[in-house]
Amino acid sequence: MFDLWAQQWRKRQARGDMIVVRYADDSVVGFEYEAEARRFLAEMRKRSEAFSLSIHPGKTRLIRFGRFAASNRKERGLGKPETFNFLGFTMICGQKRTGGFQLMRRTRGATACRPRSRE
Repeated sequence: MFDLWAQQWRKRQARGDMIVVRYADDSVVGFEYEAEARRFLAEMRKRSEAFSLSIHPGKTRLIRFGRFAASNRKERGLGKPETFNFLGFTMICGQKRTGGFQLMRRTRGATACRPRSRE
């Protein structure tokens, strides 16, 4: 349901760049324009309901991420860009030594997998 619909939405609705990364029931969708991201999310909720499905409210959110996220947040005084988790990794907006954008990934389960001591 999702793959075909997202492909059609990209061809018919998107004006800027759009990327879809999906693995099983997890997906990340990226947009060039925030308005398109908001419209896609609203339409995806309606589409899911038509198939008696729902989008997990705790796992679904819109964030600013990418090469301009850090500078945009700095202008607003908001600090570092938000991160997100996908397939066991935390995705982070990083910076190369030369100053350009770099996608950084950290495993998110490193501390959760350690056995607790029984003291």
